[in-house]
Amino acid sequence: MLSSEKQLANILNATFDVVSNPISLIDGGNDSMKSSQYHKHIYSIKSYNNTNNISNNNNIRISFQLHDPENKPLQNIFNPYVTCPLGKVMAGNKRRKLETGEVRSGELPPTLKHVDNVHDMNGHIRSGRVLDFTASISITDLKILMIGDSVMVQLAQAFDELIIDESNRQHRKTVWDSWPGHDGGTVTAPTRGGGVSALWRMTGLLSQSRKGKPPANSAGGGWSDKEINALTSFSYNTSSQEGSTSNKTTTTIGNFDVVVLRVMHGWIKADEITHDRLVEAISLSGELLGAKTVVLMTVPFTNNVLTEEEMVKVSAINDDIRNIATSWSSRSASSTGGVHRVQVLEYGTFYNHIIWSNARHLGYNVSNPLTATQDVFDIEGPSFLLDRLQDGQAWSPSIPMVCSDTSSLGTDRKICNRNYLFLDGMHICPESLASRYSVGLACIIGCVYNEKEGDDTTAENKEDSMRECERECNKQFMSVMPVEESWIDTDITLASFA
Repeated sequence: MLSSEKQLANILNATFDVVSNPISLIDGGNDSMKSSQYHKHIYSIKSYNNTNNISNNNNIRISFQLHDPENKPLQNIFNPYVTCPLGKVMAGNKRRKLETGEVRSGELPPTLKHVDNVHDMNGHIRSGRVLDFTASISITDLKILMIGDSVMVQLAQAFDELIIDESNRQHRKTVWDSWPGHDGGTVTAPTRGGGVSALWRMTGLLSQSRKGKPPANSAGGGWSDKEINALTSFSYNTSSQEGSTSNKTTTTIGNFDVVVLRVMHGWIKADEITHDRLVEAISLSGELLGAKTVVLMTVPFTNNVLTEEEMVKVSAINDDIRNIATSWSSRSASSTGGVHRVQVLEYGTFYNHIIWSNARHLGYNVSNPLTATQDVFDIEGPSFLLDRLQDGQAWSPSIPMVCSDTSSLGTDRKICNRNYLFLDGMHICPESLASRYSVGLACIIGCVYNEKEGDDTTAENKEDSMRECERECNKQFMSVMPVEESWIDTDITLASFA
């Protein structure tokens, strides 16, 4: 694992292999960059003799390794509440919880654990693990801030666990609580490699109209300069080794490089997630937080999508998110300040892939998500996603989203045994889904900030290459595309390049 800034800064003297034949990577391909049948932008970096002392260049700013959960489980170290405990399912508040009659076994559907010889949309035959892996992520001098609701809090808590070693858990600090025991603002610094990861809980998109309004967990997305100052002025020791006295200095965060925005449908009505509001949130990320890159997460299907009409609205929001991202470079071309790039993390597609896979496991007649287009998701979705538990709740979850089987439904369809994918109709089981999210995000950020030595790509071609890299990261990780077994617990580090 890359455990220090020096080791991570040395990464480019490694064997570079475009990920193609996984056997050749392990058995030693040559030292040159090779064309690939799978990826053009995701590279493996093989460490000599497992040392990771790999280069004198600091061109890789974010990278990751994959692990077997048996060897390195995601333990929810920073998430004490919104997880998926196994056994009898309980409902209620902290003081009074009752058994629901449901059980969560922790077993994944076979196709969400490991697959052999499946076809992707390009006709390639792929094999490997789907959800049965965790990750370690290394960040050098990048500063990343995630803004969003309780789902984003889940994701950020898991991300932070993956970016620091177990001995450095104290590097994550709660800057403020939204309410006692629940993260409002957090900073993890230094990360493995020396970077910064931060969280800001907010129930709406960043907007000047919400300044001074009640903060999370109140509706409306209220925020204040006090919260911004608490994050940007946060001071930390730059040494990643506890007790180290060499080059021990203290610095403040200042500006963030990357802001990740979860578009919070549910807290915000679909009709209120307008083009102008999305653009304002991006612009304020630059003006208030110093970000040069914003990552927008597309909106997934959840229990807040109550009707087919609402599905159509969510699909339109996601189309707008993609259009904003692809047109943003021309917006910023005349300006040296503010946000320079907008990337898209296909979080909505990720949910679709997981739900469609589980639906097929339950017996629903739906397409294989690996070969489904967005049009297929839009057409098939209304035919089964609105098949909900009849539990009398205002936001009852979708059966193909949360159930592990149909035999436990009974004739009244009020309850079912729960899967290890979603806690409810909105929150994930981080134990299963957070690692894919985290490496997908790391991959997309790498498209912007990782550079190959000697890269002389023109600005116009670089823009196209960054967008291709983004699409490749989404197809590989924001999906059920298997990851190669050769990537798991080996000396292979993965990084993306435009």
